[in-house]
Amino acid sequence: MKKLFTLALFLLTTACAMAQDNTFQFVDEGGNVVANGTTLNCQTLVEDVFLGNCIKTGLSVKNTTEATASIRMTYNIETIDNGMFQICFPENCITRSEAGEYATTAGSLGAGMKRSLLCEWFPDGYGTCKVRLTIEVLNTLGLKKADGPAVNIVFNYADPAHIDSQKRNVTVTDSYNLQGQHVAAPHQGISISRLSNGKTVKHINK
Repeated sequence: MKKLFTLALFLLTTACAMAQDNTFQFVDEGGNVVANGTTLNCQTLVEDVFLGNCIKTGLSVKNTTEATASIRMTYNIETIDNGMFQICFPENCITRSEAGEYATTAGSLGAGMKRSLLCEWFPDGYGTCKVRLTIEVLNTLGLKKADGPAVNIVFNYADPAHIDSQKRNVTVTDSYNLQGQHVAAPHQGISISRLSNGKTVKHINK
């Protein structure tokens, strides 16, 4: 009898641990909830004033509770044909240029607050970037308490008449580091280059 009770307790605990935590929700630019497991296809190339051309998701995360809660975002870059993926959440901006599993730093979101993910792909050419984002709800010690909703992002850049045609015969005129200081190119680390066509691009050189 004791073994049966222990087994039942274990199964109940496991089931609770596997349940999705809805403390936070993904929302789109219109404030609509993006359901768990949704796949978003993003392909509109826009110009970022500082970093150059990118494809944005427009996603934000909202705290659905009446109390401040701790959060972190894990993201699995399944494929990235070129360029870099960036996410600025909940506090810091992080860029990656290789496939793999990553996580943001921990942070908090006040009751009912909404914060943009600033989740973007900066392509260097035509291709695809696929990323799965999963919300992690944290306890007061900053440790994972449960998984929240997850969404799949498919970035696709395939318009032959858009930005790529402007890159032909384009040269780098100046390069700067993140502090705005002039540097020689190529420069180890992160640098911003101004092109002869007036655009700016971000480079990560290891």
